[in-house]
Amino acid sequence: MQNNSSLNPLVSIGVPVYNGEKYLAECLESILRQTYHNWECFIINNKSTDNSLAIAEKFHSRDSRLKIITNDDFVNINANFNNTIKPISKEAKYFKVVCADDWLFPEYLSRMVEVMETQPKAGLGSSYRIDNKVVNCFGLDYYQGPIFNGKDVLFNQLMYKYDLTGSETTVFYRIETLKKIKTYPEIFNSNIYHSDTALAHELLNLSDLAFVFQVLSYTRRHEQTYTSQISIRFNTTLNFRENELFKYKSGNEILEREFKKVREKYGYFLFKRSLVRDNACLEWHHQHLASGRKFTNLETLMIVIKTLTNKIQSIFINIFTRGK
Repeated sequence: MQNNSSLNPLVSIGVPVYNGEKYLAECLESILRQTYHNWECFIINNKSTDNSLAIAEKFHSRDSRLKIITNDDFVNINANFNNTIKPISKEAKYFKVVCADDWLFPEYLSRMVEVMETQPKAGLGSSYRIDNKVVNCFGLDYYQGPIFNGKDVLFNQLMYKYDLTGSETTVFYRIETLKKIKTYPEIFNSNIYHSDTALAHELLNLSDLAFVFQVLSYTRRHEQTYTSQISIRFNTTLNFRENELFKYKSGNEILEREFKKVREKYGYFLFKRSLVRDNACLEWHHQHLASGRKFTNLETLMIVIKTLTNKIQSIFINIFTRGK
């Protein structure tokens, strides 16, 4: 085993895959091309029915650091993500997930390890990324980096001023910080649809963010996938934002007000869905809303009255303004 010194800590990589034959080779090739060499990689095959396993075996034959684990049974996406961290070596200091249809630039591990080693208060690392056709994860000042207060970043993420954590392929974890999560090693919550962002928020609440001002990863977008269709069809981000604001708003007046705004927007959205009898959408939100925060008839009525009143006032203001 390679030396796990402070200058060369072991990084454990997880690649969850289900029927990912189209892009898996590109993903694994990007791991082999890393300029940082002290890593292990577990490819978690979720009972794939295509050639994913054969591709993984081919790469394992090239480099034994790539190990393959096939699930006994097919599991949901969050469970398979959780399976990526369970086999890591005790010596591993950092953990990273690479989605099977994404890839890393060669300097990803070296740059992430470098910044995390120099910033011991950081439990989460991130960087610029290519998101399909655009570069994003902007918002931070280069001259104030590379370490940023986690709670400040969390606040700005919750207010939609930042989006610094991207996808799972973007971020980098300190295992010591992950272990502070009560459910560890179940770090991806199966009850939360956008569990990767929820995990990033939890780590920002516990630690600081280290940021590399360099494009280090590529995230592929698939609007035709089931998860993307569900997200767009049911507006899952509205549910997620309501949940996250509720979780972190306590004692912060700005977040308290933002929660109320999102709550009103959420209630009006569900009201409109009920008018067109979109039962599938309503059922999804019923399942994902916390039991203590489900909308009552009275709350919905008050939200609808307030929203329609504001819309009518806006119309009259616009008419009056144009008439001047």
